Amino acid sequence: MIVRAPIVLAVALVAAVGALTGVAATSQDTTAAYTATTSNRSTATTVGDYAVTGLPFRDSFAGGQGAWRTYGGSWTTQTRFGYGTLTETSGSSDGPKAVTGDPAWTDYTMQADVQVNSGTDAGLLVRVTGPGTGANAFTGYSIGLGLGENALSIDRTANGATTRLAQSPIPGTLRNGQFYHLVVQAAGCGITAWSSTVGANDWTRVSVSESSADCLTTGAIGLRGNGSAAGYRFVTATAGALAPSLASDPWNSTLSTGRFEDGAPARVYGGTWAIDQQEERIRSTAYANSGDKQVLNRTWGDMTLTGDVRLMRAPRSGTDAGFLVRVDDPSTGIDSMRAYSVGITRTGMTIGEHRNPGFAGTFVPFGRTVQAEEWWHLTVEAVGCTITATASPADGGTPVQGRADFGACSLTTGAVGIREQGTEAEWRNIAVTPR
Repeated sequence: MIVRAPIVLAVALVAAVGALTGVAATSQDTTAAYTATTSNRSTATTVGDYAVTGLPFRDSFAGGQGAWRTYGGSWTTQTRFGYGTLTETSGSSDGPKAVTGDPAWTDYTMQADVQVNSGTDAGLLVRVTGPGTGANAFTGYSIGLGLGENALSIDRTANGATTRLAQSPIPGTLRNGQFYHLVVQAAGCGITAWSSTVGANDWTRVSVSESSADCLTTGAIGLRGNGSAAGYRFVTATAGALAPSLASDPWNSTLSTGRFEDGAPARVYGGTWAIDQQEERIRSTAYANSGDKQVLNRTWGDMTLTGDVRLMRAPRSGTDAGFLVRVDDPSTGIDSMRAYSVGITRTGMTIGEHRNPGFAGTFVPFGRTVQAEEWWHLTVEAVGCTITATASPADGGTPVQGRADFGACSLTTGAVGIREQGTEAEWRNIAVTPR
């Protein structure tokens, strides 16, 4: 962000490392993992051996299989357009699965794109413990896309037996080779799942509330095919989830359709924009140092946004690009809106509040220089009056996390958007979930 006269706010983080425009700036490396740099599939004996203990988690698979341990099947990764897909190619009947994470994780949201390439059944696993080779060799919940039944289902597997808990029919016809976006929230004894054709936001929802006697309360995450070869990409897990009675539909990027919208086209405030439908990314191709932005329409309260962003020119002082949350009353201009923003800069990220007029924020250093055309993955969590942002190179690296507490804030709801200041930038793989 351009440095302006500050509006002082309290910023709460773990370790103070300096100040920007009079606002405390703090950061720390986090135990959250995005893409592990090494694989321990041959040596891990328990899920905990993955050393993936923190949330948020994200894997692009661009660097390979990473910290996933596989059980059965034949697994491979392929990178295209700078992001990877983890594919199980055998389609064997022993329920091939890949597991990562921490068996102590409790309430969280998992999402991924799932592609059933042959056969009829593949999906996600949550609250996984005790995984092994075999169709029912794990304890946990499975969220399955059933092409044979044309349905989304939730099953519980425990003690070698699987129980169907809930199922919802999916309108239309599910197709082999098509990516579908799956989201699952595990909150207490409630499991809520959604599916949509990637880019369509045509959500089918299914949910179940378990009794305390049957409920599985902790576990890692996984990917699983059931007699089906399948591919998986853009896997994330983030802290927090809502009970089935409270959870509203998520939102997933529409860029694969050549549009940026959430029921209506995003509102554009400055700049020149282009969408690459094949590579599923949007680009700001010209800039006027006026905080060019696009703002979607739906209003969110507490929520988590995940997505990738990159600066297309060599970063320099005063330039940044990133995401907006809780946007209200936007117009053309650097601070012409009420909103919170998280932006990648030349050497770190900013977390701030635009007060129309005025800006107050904090700077979180990365300890290195951001490179032109280097993708960064951001997780932005807006809960109450606190904005938490976690950033990491999309192809793998140590995540850095910052948190800003805006006190008794009045900005508790609003839209989401993308924004750049003084640079060309690109965005991809954007998703929003309630919490």
